[in-house]
Amino acid sequence: MSDKLATRQHAVKKACDAYNDLMDEVIRLSDVLEAVGNGIARPTGLSVARYQVLAAVEAEPAPVVTIASQLGHTRQSVQRVADLLVDDNLARYRPNPAHQRAKLLEATPTGLAALHRMQAAYDDLALRTTDGLDLERLDLARQTLLELQHRLRSELPS
Repeated sequence: MSDKLATRQHAVKKACDAYNDLMDEVIRLSDVLEAVGNGIARPTGLSVARYQVLAAVEAEPAPVVTIASQLGHTRQSVQRVADLLVDDNLARYRPNPAHQRAKLLEATPTGLAALHRMQAAYDDLALRTTDGLDLERLDLARQTLLELQHRLRSELPS
C-alpha cells in the first residue's frame, strides 16, 4: 500500500471516529438534558415536551401542525401534548380564522406562569453549568452542531 493511500485511509478513519464520538456525546447529552429538564419541570407541572409546546405558543397562538414543524416532531405527538395541556388548563384551543378544522393552541395565564417559572429555572441551570466556561467555545460548539444539523437534514429522504 502506498504512503498516500495509507495517509488517506488514516484521515478517513480519524474523521469517522471523530464524527461517531461526537454523535455519541450528543445522544448522551440529549438524555441528560431531558432528565434534568424533566426534574426542573416537575414542580411547575410541566415536562420538557409540555414546555416546548407551550414555549412555541408563548408569543402567539399557532396550529398544532405549525408547532410540530417548528419543533421537528410529528403532528400526532404534538397533538397529544397539546391535548394534555388543554386538559390541565395550561393551554386552550380557539378558532382559527384561516382554517376551520385546525384550531389555534394558545397558552392560558396558568400555562404562561408555569412556562415562566420553568424558564427562570432553566436560566439558573444555564448560569450554574456555564460558570467558568469560555463563551466563545460554547458559541463555536453551537455553530458546529448547527452546521452538522444542516448537513444531516440534507441527507433526509425526500
